[in-house]
Amino acid sequence: MPASSYGEAVLYVLGLLGSWFYISRDRPSKHVAHRLLLLAVSLHSIHILCQILLHRPPNLFRRLNVPLNVPVDQLRLLLSMEAGIDWQRQSAATIPKDVELLLNRLAVHGSRSLFTRFGQLPMQLCQFCSSVGDYVLFDLSFILVQYLQTATLSLLLTTATNSREHLRSTALGILICAFLAEGYAMTYASDVPLSNDAQYAFMWHDNLFLIRHILFLALPLLVLVLPPVHGVDPPSTYFAPALAHLERALPRAHLLRYTQEAVLHHPRLRNLALRWWSQQAVEGAAAMADETVQRTADKLGFGYTRQESPEGGDGKLRVHAKKVVESLKGLLTTPPN
Repeated sequence: MPASSYGEAVLYVLGLLGSWFYISRDRPSKHVAHRLLLLAVSLHSIHILCQILLHRPPNLFRRLNVPLNVPVDQLRLLLSMEAGIDWQRQSAATIPKDVELLLNRLAVHGSRSLFTRFGQLPMQLCQFCSSVGDYVLFDLSFILVQYLQTATLSLLLTTATNSREHLRSTALGILICAFLAEGYAMTYASDVPLSNDAQYAFMWHDNLFLIRHILFLALPLLVLVLPPVHGVDPPSTYFAPALAHLERALPRAHLLRYTQEAVLHHPRLRNLALRWWSQQAVEGAAAMADETVQRTADKLGFGYTRQESPEGGDGKLRVHAKKVVESLKGLLTTPPN
């Protein structure tokens, strides 16, 4: 993609994100912090997609479509033709120094294996690199920065504000395991010597780059999509509402007592109340006289009839009711002056 088209695409996407952020600012269900996190994840995803689609690691052999064991002179000739340089007429000084350094290193025995393991940029830009450890440090320094960027975004997504703090250890654990696995693959798993006539090989650096960026793209989106888990509030938060509810209920209870007393002063309401209580008394007496109800109450431990025994005695429910009435007498008795 040309640079102008790439810039237009970035401006177009940024314009869409800005419009969405402006339109959704008045929604009461959307918290400002949540919308900022969505914007950060969107920009991160766009950056990772641009890295995957537009800024893949350079690969000289793949770009020139030549096998891995092609001679250096042929590579030099193809690069000169691509740049429009007559290699035989002009001196080698016209070739950039970093490209010349890359070609000189590719001429060394075993350098093609280093190319598959660490990619083109370390061999082209790292002038002090002379051993495998130097290439590992050069590559892992840039890779570690990318992991730290994604870890920072994961920490922002798993805060208490977002109600996803339970996912923090999982997200960071995935990134740490991925970094260790990539370091192992770069230092040990890829340490396989290539034969001199090997035309094709597994490009460890390029494939690890793709896997790493797919992880960076999927992990924040997965953390954002998973449902939040809201923590349980401490019991002290319920004291104030309960106290307010009791303060409202107390005047209503007093009003109910005064209302019941006022009913008996009105003739019509007094007659209705007496009729209702009389009907309840008749229905209650009929129910309590039923033998089936009496046997069921005795089985459940709520017997209210006198026991048919020489000692006699009341039922359990009647005895309990008498105790309650006796305890209430002391509270209702007017104290002596």
